[in-house]
Amino acid sequence: MAKTVKTRVFKSLLLPIVAASSFALSQPVFSFPDVLETSATKSAKAAESLLLDVQKLQGGRLVAAGERGHVLYSDDNGNSWVQADVPVIVNIISIYFVNENTGWAVGHDGIVLKSIDGGKSWSRQFDGFMANEQTLVQRQELVEKLEAELESASESELEDVEYALEEAQFAMEDAQFDIEGGSTKPFLDVWFKDENVGFVVGAYGQIIKTVDGGESWTSIADELENPDRFHLNAIKSIQPGHLVIVGEAGLIIRSKDNGLNWETLESPYDGSLFGAVSTRQLNGMLVYGLRGNVFRTSDFGDSWENVDVNTEQTLNSGKAFKDGTIMLVGNNGVVLKSYDSGRNFSATVRKDRSSLVGVTESDDGRIVLVGQDGLYLALPNAE
Repeated sequence: MAKTVKTRVFKSLLLPIVAASSFALSQPVFSFPDVLETSATKSAKAAESLLLDVQKLQGGRLVAAGERGHVLYSDDNGNSWVQADVPVIVNIISIYFVNENTGWAVGHDGIVLKSIDGGKSWSRQFDGFMANEQTLVQRQELVEKLEAELESASESELEDVEYALEEAQFAMEDAQFDIEGGSTKPFLDVWFKDENVGFVVGAYGQIIKTVDGGESWTSIADELENPDRFHLNAIKSIQPGHLVIVGEAGLIIRSKDNGLNWETLESPYDGSLFGAVSTRQLNGMLVYGLRGNVFRTSDFGDSWENVDVNTEQTLNSGKAFKDGTIMLVGNNGVVLKSYDSGRNFSATVRKDRSSLVGVTESDDGRIVLVGQDGLYLALPNAE
C-alpha cells in the first residue's frame, strides 16, 4: 500500500504532474528543477504567500518561513520584510533560533538548514536522501546483530530473538523502499538546547539528533517507544530540561533530561496533536490539535484534564507570552486567548477567516501571525 504523509494543515507541497507524449516518453513536456539544488526565488509577494512559522530572535528581529523556501526577516517590528537567501525551494515548516545569530530551519524533503547571521542567509546541513541512507545502514546493522544473536540463542531466548529479527527485517525492507522513493519524508519541527545539541522530528517517526551544531546527525528513533512510526509533529521545551514530543494518534513522549531518555505517556486523546506550550507554571503545559482539542496538565503529563475552548477548529500553533497570556491559533482564523494559565480560553475569529499556523510578538507589543495568506500584524486585543 502506498504511504501517505499526513502532516499539519497547509503542509503538503503539491507538485504539478508532468505530462509526456505517447510517442516520445523519453522527452517530458516540462522539466522541473531539483528542489534541493535550486535556490528560492526572490518574490515581491513572498510576505503574502503561505508562511508556516515565525519567531522573534534575541535582539528583536522577526524571522518567518514558509512555502517554496521563502524565509523573511524584519528589523522594524514587522513593518517591512526582506527575503533571505535560501538554497532550496522546498516548504520550510519550522524554524528555531538559540540566539540572535544561530538558528535552524526544517521542512519538506527532509531538509535541515542552518543560519549564522540571524536568518539573512542559510546553508544546507542535511536532507531526506541522507536520512534514508542513514536509516538503512542502522537497520542493516540491527539485522546483522540479531542474526548473530540467533545463532547463539538458548531455547528459552529463541522465540524472542526470532520475533525481533523478523521485525528488524521488515523495518529494513521499509528503509530500502524509502531509498527507492527518494527524499519524500518531511521534517516537521526543530528544537535546540544550545548551539551544539538539538533535535529534529518528522513524519513516520523520524527523529534525528546532533551534538555538534548540525555538522553530523544521528537517528535516535529506536530510543522512542513508537513502534507504529506515528508522525512526530512537534518538539517543545516546557521548562529547563523538560521536553515533550506530540504527534499522530495522540502520541505524547516526554523527557526530563533534555532528551537523554524518553518516555511515552498515556494520552488523553487518540487524534493528532500538533503542538504543546508551557503554562509558565512548574510542570504545567497544554497540548492541542485536531477539532479544537486542548488538554492541560500540571504534573508534566502524569494526568490530564480537557479544556473547553469553544471551537472545533484545528489548532496549529501556540505561544506563551511573558505577561502570562497564552495564545493558540488555528484554521479559519480562530484565535484563542487564556489569562489563567490555560484553564479557560476566549475564542475569536478573524474577519478574513484566513487559517493561521504561527504566532509570536514584536518588540512594540503587536501580535505577529503567519498562515494561509502570509503575514499579519495585530494589536493584542484586535481581531
